[in-house]
Amino acid sequence: MTPLLTPSHDLLDLIHGQPHRQRLYRQLRGLPRRTQQVLLYSRLDELDYPAIAQRLHLTLGDVEQRMQSAMRVCCKPLLPGQSLAIHWYVKLQNPLTTASERIDFRRWLDSDGAHLAAFHATELQWRQLLAPATLLGHDRWHHKARQGLSLRGWATAGLAMALALELISQSL
Repeated sequence: MTPLLTPSHDLLDLIHGQPHRQRLYRQLRGLPRRTQQVLLYSRLDELDYPAIAQRLHLTLGDVEQRMQSAMRVCCKPLLPGQSLAIHWYVKLQNPLTTASERIDFRRWLDSDGAHLAAFHATELQWRQLLAPATLLGHDRWHHKARQGLSLRGWATAGLAMALALELISQSL
């Protein structure tokens, strides 16, 4: 394998450098919180999809869908066939992918030279996501449960609701 294609040397980093990483970071920040968590658990913590699904109380299909969504946002503009390449790339990262699904992937990959190029571009994009994902998850926020209202918060909300109802009833 040439040095250009080793994990430490990414083509887009060599071409685009820092502005590209910043663009990817902004795109990741624009994703829904749950999608960000799925991506960070996969990319930073190297959890498999079943573990992510269990940790976030999602179905395996939801985890795959959110991973595909994140990849599609970060792979714009999409090459011809890249939407399916993203589907396959995400599917193949699932340890529960069956042998028949892997055969279907191989058939898809072999059916058109553009599929190989799209899959390769998707793999390069996946590698590119490490630096922006590391920045996004640097404080490990994705491990923390979303904070709900405290007792004081609920009490304040209840008082505000009672006051609003009183004001409405007085105006009628």
